[in-house]
Amino acid sequence: MDINSESIVKAEGLSIGYETDEGILWAVKEVSFEVPKTSVFCIVGESGSGKTTLGNAISGLLPPYVLTQGYLVVDNIVVINNDKNNLKAARGIAVRIPQNPSSALNPYLKVRALFEDVMKSKAKNVSKAEVREAIVKYLSIMQLDEEVLELYPYQLSGGMAQRVAIALALAAKPRIIVADEPTSNLDAYLRSSVGSLLKRLIEFGITVIVITHDIVFASHVCNYIVVMYGGRVVEVGKVEEVLSQPLHPYTMLLIEAATLKKVFTNSMRVSAIEGVGESGCVYKSKCPYRVNTCQAVPLLKYVSKTHGVACWRAVT
Repeated sequence: MDINSESIVKAEGLSIGYETDEGILWAVKEVSFEVPKTSVFCIVGESGSGKTTLGNAISGLLPPYVLTQGYLVVDNIVVINNDKNNLKAARGIAVRIPQNPSSALNPYLKVRALFEDVMKSKAKNVSKAEVREAIVKYLSIMQLDEEVLELYPYQLSGGMAQRVAIALALAAKPRIIVADEPTSNLDAYLRSSVGSLLKRLIEFGITVIVITHDIVFASHVCNYIVVMYGGRVVEVGKVEEVLSQPLHPYTMLLIEAATLKKVFTNSMRVSAIEGVGESGCVYKSKCPYRVNTCQAVPLLKYVSKTHGVACWRAVT
């Protein structure tokens, strides 16, 4: 597989699944895309679209019983090679920020101790003064005062917990930070603030991958965007291309729903208990533009150098 030197993550025909009593549940189905270095890259989709599973794969956090096909390369390391994987190699290169930092942080440790654990794991022979200087630097980047070091996680507000989690991720000195729904528990002001802080991370040579259902947030934060539905990538491109000229009907619906503040219902979700290479477009049962050719799975085709879509109507 060719690896673009300008890309830090590359997926090619990547499928990720789990065995269930009903068959194999393919959470991710034959996805292909590349993440440019030092960019903010958003993976957008509703619940059940496969975006979190994809983020966990990039972070090296899939369970040992996972089933895989295709390829995933992270920072020039082949992490998934069909049914073989080397997920541990991605850990540390990519660090994942959990969806709810308040509950994910160790409740028995003060913020200071959390930072010290991270710092000591990365550098054994550092003095207390050097550790403190580094911690203060990371807190400053996230616009946090030193007083936060003496607090326990439960004493942090939602916005503070999110910024502490990002600062902890920075302290681990990763090449990639994967932020899973970083604004799900925040109000509009804090969403904007956290978005600005995430964008700032590229100044430190970090690539940021944001997993979100909020296409409006993605439009303000991201350079590139992947839209997922039913485990498949249906559209990919620079954020301005995808949002100004959406080609897939599902992308159009996401934009319309965000504009009109509609709420998605469970009836709009698609089952993932289907085989890789199943018959038909994954969106065909919901698509208002479906035609006979939608009975075959559309391949992701590029209409420009960076803008791709998996839709028969858009590429014919």
